[in-house]
Amino acid sequence: MAPAMRKQLLEKSIINPKNAAVICLFYKGIQGETSFYLIRRSSYPGVHSNQVGFPGGQIDPSDQTPWDAAKRELWEELGISPQQITQIRKITPLYIPPSHFWVDCFLAYSTSKIKLNLDPNEVKEVISVSLVELINIKNSFTDQLENNGNKTPIYILSDNTVWGATAMILAEIKSIILKVLN
Repeated sequence: MAPAMRKQLLEKSIINPKNAAVICLFYKGIQGETSFYLIRRSSYPGVHSNQVGFPGGQIDPSDQTPWDAAKRELWEELGISPQQITQIRKITPLYIPPSHFWVDCFLAYSTSKIKLNLDPNEVKEVISVSLVELINIKNSFTDQLENNGNKTPIYILSDNTVWGATAMILAEIKSIILKVLN
């Protein structure tokens, strides 16, 4: 799912990136299906304004580990208590050139009944996606033109365009799930 220009960017050395953590939280959906949350970020002056992504954000000095940061961000953005989630595993970290973030990505689940409490300063909306929808996408990506003229792969999930780091993370999640199922 990485755009062609990404390889060129990564061949350059990455010096002093900011550290962040995101979480893909699996939960039991309304009809009993396994689902996960994506969020649409609120509008703000930054590069990720109004984009669809996973709950998460910058690692603070108070966070002992990236996992602690991911749980804190989930709490701050969606109101999901760290006591309600269990880590499954960490997946491949990812560098995001536009914001200069090095992102640790975690898979987790919750068996608790979740009541969301969104922070409107950070989250415009929550997008619930069933795992079946992700797995069953026939054409996992198409081309989309970016502002700078480069093409980048995208997913369309629950009528939302998902691209960039989030699409790359979803491609890895899909690959992991398919390996388990086969």
